Amino acid sequence: MPRPENPRRIAVFSGAELLGDGLFKLPFIRSLRATFPNAEIIWVTAGKTAYAGVLKELAAPYLSRVIEETMIGSSLGELLRPRHVETGPVDILIDTQTVAWRSLAVKRALKPKLFIASAADYFFSGVKPPQVNPAWTRKKPKHFVDGLMRLLDLASGGKSVADPAATAIPDEYTALAARLLPEGARYVGLAPGSGDPTKRWPLERFIALAKEASAMGLRPVFFVGPGERFMLDEIKAGVPGALFPEDEAPEGAPKGPLLVAALGRRLDAAVANDSGLGHMLAISEVPLILLYGRHSPAKYAPRTPRLTTFWAQDFGGPGHELIPLTRVSAALRETLG
Repeated sequence: MPRPENPRRIAVFSGAELLGDGLFKLPFIRSLRATFPNAEIIWVTAGKTAYAGVLKELAAPYLSRVIEETMIGSSLGELLRPRHVETGPVDILIDTQTVAWRSLAVKRALKPKLFIASAADYFFSGVKPPQVNPAWTRKKPKHFVDGLMRLLDLASGGKSVADPAATAIPDEYTALAARLLPEGARYVGLAPGSGDPTKRWPLERFIALAKEASAMGLRPVFFVGPGERFMLDEIKAGVPGALFPEDEAPEGAPKGPLLVAALGRRLDAAVANDSGLGHMLAISEVPLILLYGRHSPAKYAPRTPRLTTFWAQDFGGPGHELIPLTRVSAALRETLG
């Protein structure tokens, strides 16, 4: 299928994005915009997406429109009676999900001139990997974001552009972060929580890292999510000088992922679990240490330039508690120089 020249409208389909998914895919949507700077880019989802909610401001520079809850791919009957979505004529459609029948449903719903999909070993894709690069096999890349970038390469004829710039954070957040963590001190960020309790490194080890940072003359800065407030008393008792900048923001001040990312740019280093907060800090491109349990960092680690990862499987199993404090402490000291 011929590739449209100077595509005016590009649609991307995904099932849905929770907060962590949306943060994880940011390098892809940034590169999508860099590759097609003049196109209208529409993000279409079957369910809800963080790009229409908590990450709306973050996605706005890269996505022209977001259409969520279309329910595409929810029924095999769509293969005969496709759903209708008001996108307007689509020049290129990139399907990021991998279930074969759903790919057909997506294609029938949006009717693109060129369809790009990896489902069924790229069977439905209008451009196959060897047509762009003979050295490529059809097997998808190991890292999830690399798989998305492969789709962008197919859509652009191997001319995809990886956006080298840091993710844009509005000035109101950077100004607030500068007030909460002012110049004149060095800061270490610690994010001990996770929405999944099995993905939490023991809290006492984060407290031990905070004490080490204090002994080195740095200020420990804790990021605690709304589901982890039960940790506060133990943290404050163990680290009396700890800072909680999100709690110290004035009433009515802008908060959420963009504030965490802006605060991350005030830090000298940070340690976090594989969690939404970890991915928020990754946006800031702070030197970051992330701790993984069941999921492999080789596939799921965020794309951030100064990243160190520890995987519990390398220490004998999936439990976060298997990651030794001594190893993380040594990595933090090395990161801080």
